[in-house]
Amino acid sequence: MDERRARIHDDLRDLIAGELLFGTVERAPYAVDGSLYEIDPLGVVLPRHEGDLATIVRYASENGIGLHPRGAGTSMAGESLGPGLVIDFSRHFRRVIEIGGDYVVTQPGVVLDRLNAQLAPLGRRIGPEASGAESRTIGGMIGVDSAGMRSLKWGTTARAVQRLDVMFADGETAELGPTPWTVPGDWNEPSDTYGTIVRKLGTLYRRQGEAFARARPLSPRHRAGYAFDRAATPEGIDLARLVVGSEGTLALVTRATLATVPIPTAQGVVVLPFSRLVEAAAVVPEILAFSPAGCELFDWRSISLARDAVPSVREWLPEQAEAALVVLFEDDDAEMIRASVQGLVRRVGRLVGLAAYPHQATKRVDCEPILNLRRVIKPLLMRMKGPLRPLTFIEDVAVPPEQLAEFLQRFENIMKRHEVSWTLFAHAGHGQTHARPFLDLGNPNHVAKLEPIASEVYEAALDLGGTISGEHGCGLARTQFLRRQFGELVGVFREIKDAFDPAGILNPGKVVGDDPHLMTRSLRRMPAAESTSSSEVVVVPPDLPVIDLQFRWGETTPWDVAAACNGCGACRSQDPSMRMCPSFRAARVESASPRAQANLLRQIAVGAIDPRHWGSEQFEKHADLCVHCSLCSIECPSGVDVSALMLEAKAAYVQNHGLPPTDWLTSRLESVSRMASKFPIVTNAILGGRSTRWLLEKATGLSRLRRLPKAHRWSFVTRADRMGLTRPRPQAPGPRVAYLVDIFANHYDQELAESVVGVLRHAGVNVYVPKRQRAAGMSALVVGDVDHARELALANLRVFSSAVRDGYTVVCSEPTATMMLQRHYLALTDDLDAEVVARNTMDVGDYLRGLARRGQLPTPEHPFRGRLGYHQPCHLRALQVGVPGVDLMRMIPELDVQIVDRGCSGMAGTFGLSKKNFRASLRAGRGLIERLREDDIEFGSTECGACRMQMEQGVAKRTVHPIKLLALAYGMNPSLQAKLRTPKRKRALS
Repeated sequence: MDERRARIHDDLRDLIAGELLFGTVERAPYAVDGSLYEIDPLGVVLPRHEGDLATIVRYASENGIGLHPRGAGTSMAGESLGPGLVIDFSRHFRRVIEIGGDYVVTQPGVVLDRLNAQLAPLGRRIGPEASGAESRTIGGMIGVDSAGMRSLKWGTTARAVQRLDVMFADGETAELGPTPWTVPGDWNEPSDTYGTIVRKLGTLYRRQGEAFARARPLSPRHRAGYAFDRAATPEGIDLARLVVGSEGTLALVTRATLATVPIPTAQGVVVLPFSRLVEAAAVVPEILAFSPAGCELFDWRSISLARDAVPSVREWLPEQAEAALVVLFEDDDAEMIRASVQGLVRRVGRLVGLAAYPHQATKRVDCEPILNLRRVIKPLLMRMKGPLRPLTFIEDVAVPPEQLAEFLQRFENIMKRHEVSWTLFAHAGHGQTHARPFLDLGNPNHVAKLEPIASEVYEAALDLGGTISGEHGCGLARTQFLRRQFGELVGVFREIKDAFDPAGILNPGKVVGDDPHLMTRSLRRMPAAESTSSSEVVVVPPDLPVIDLQFRWGETTPWDVAAACNGCGACRSQDPSMRMCPSFRAARVESASPRAQANLLRQIAVGAIDPRHWGSEQFEKHADLCVHCSLCSIECPSGVDVSALMLEAKAAYVQNHGLPPTDWLTSRLESVSRMASKFPIVTNAILGGRSTRWLLEKATGLSRLRRLPKAHRWSFVTRADRMGLTRPRPQAPGPRVAYLVDIFANHYDQELAESVVGVLRHAGVNVYVPKRQRAAGMSALVVGDVDHARELALANLRVFSSAVRDGYTVVCSEPTATMMLQRHYLALTDDLDAEVVARNTMDVGDYLRGLARRGQLPTPEHPFRGRLGYHQPCHLRALQVGVPGVDLMRMIPELDVQIVDRGCSGMAGTFGLSKKNFRASLRAGRGLIERLREDDIEFGSTECGACRMQMEQGVAKRTVHPIKLLALAYGMNPSLQAKLRTPKRKRALS
């Protein structure tokens, strides 16, 4: 930390209750957001309350330090970046203060989806439905005046805002709303900050109001500059309306009063497939006559990707369609919706240019897949191979809807001249386009095209009465072009800024700025990484050290993987149907988000962070926030495997510092379990005694509150040897499986291993349990003990590769073990057997489901009456095999199976065992635990042993593996039924 940062940190440390992040690695996640830009901040402040915020603002004002407010950091124009102090409102300012009949009062850090979830039981929601609502904060929406799909009916955020509580640049606070102009010289004229602002703006309005109104573009969607023409009238000014869309440059919002709207009960959608994009755009004015709630336009690239990914899309968008309009109607009157849908189909169905007859839907269940089309397309675009990426630097142009076709024609010609491919999505009803050219930020020739392309595209829009920004703000991307749109009237923006913030400390450089090349000034740096054929070393920029890698990366490098993160913020999602990211959901800090961790590696690769931090304690603290659920690889829109990146980071730390004692113990969990099995009475007594558990916590870091399973006298593999299962019989008829038992079933839940073997044999499968098998190795891998994990991998590969060559399929009852064999062994070793074993390894549930589909699995005959809540483990979800356990349990007569989709259990393998992570793991699994506590669920089920421990930790109900229930339905292990009916003796602390 340099001298200036250290001084500011020390000054603020004793003045505020919130957190201060000033270290190199600490502040690095805030150098980027969802845009193309990167600026290292002076420091980051997470204020705990308004008192903290006032202290920070006054300190910044006195010392001339810029303040950059930040919500989720999902903006695409760089609004939340800057070289001053970043103020993160998403950590502590996330309370819903009041919910009224038709309004809600909320702090700026509240996530839109979370707020709507609280409003839903009242039949209400926030009108604007911004994209990325699963992570977008209310403060961020206010900052850029967000809109979304339904804005034709419900308007933008500005329409929803009734009043705003703000803090001005001098630390004073006020509640903003409609205010009459003050008369100069009036003895009652207020002299506080609020009154001074109103007086100055009144003078400005009388001088420039008419000229400013005449400069307003013809497009219905307009967000460039400040909304002075919409906020001011001859009678007065609505300061709240002026602050909306001001990108944090005028005041800091501390709470907002928002209008809510009723959730419509009826819905209708029309899909109009066209042969050409321009022809589709030309129809928009005809559509608007029917007053839809939304009208979206998709180009050929988008719909072709959707057709390939989701076969059902072909039903409404056939191959000949190269563009599509999706028109949404919403109302409480279902008959009115049907009439509007049918009327539109009749009107547009006769027009030239349709590639197929319109598709219509009036049932919500049929409408939702169509309305989610953009969510399907976005990750497909981001995962396209190669260095080219769809860049968001001209994605916010808006023109009058009747000029949309002409604008798109001009846009196509501009792209042709620059020889650039592109994709486009549009809120066609407002004439607003989200165009994204495919360029490579790591290629100087491509970077040189950014400004000329933007200049020509904006010129085309302005020539047609449009605007350079319809929704996403100016930020770093468009501020320099405001003069082109407004001419000398940009001086009005400066006067507005001076009225609110004379010292210029609030998000300086945005909206008001003089840099003629701002849009290319602070572009995110991309790594010029090179890898050897074995991917054992990576060369970072010249004069920086060579970094050793511990894993095999094939044709890519970790830096390439990290650079694919575009900062969209989807990993900050609060959507319960998504799992990414359990750590962020528990900690609610940016450093825990996968995008922060990915960008740390990219910043090291480009020299933004000294590579000597690689393998350091500071970096390991960030890496340790990853619990390796592996869901980022499938739920991240760009498919960035952050788990793999953090494994590399943890391995680097261990290489430099060795294993801490607690991690060494975790890594040797197999040896510890084997020892426990030799002395089960002693082990269980130690783990069951309060005083001994306290001593164990002090000695090893294992939480004394964590309830652990009891050890058995013999391992299951030892018992399998006595049963004759450890000798392969490759000549035996029928299907053959080799069972990797792993630690939990081998030493602690042998009923599970017995059930797996019993069910497989009941289906006529020959079961082989290799005697020399070892633990799969995940517990060693996640703490960075690569050498031991590789040792376990090689031992298992020797055993199971021979079995595979003899015709055996490897099955695992632990999804984590399946993950190790299918994926991680390939990265740990260059042994050719790793690929052989990976191709022939399956989750046992998936294997049995395959038998059932082929008619080879007997139908369960014994009913089991009960209501079961099933939790899908993260690693099973990451394997992308669905929920085979649920499919199998639904074969059991009279068993009611409900899928509890409330996120991760929080246990994350060995993560939740330690004292330091115990409460964090319970916070991460709160949604699941609360649902399991409800009376309509009698017991739980999951495939993961660690998840089972967590579920029984927080709920006084039994949890079992699906295969154990299937075995029960076959008449095996009848004692299980009595156990399931008996609750755990007491509920653990939660």
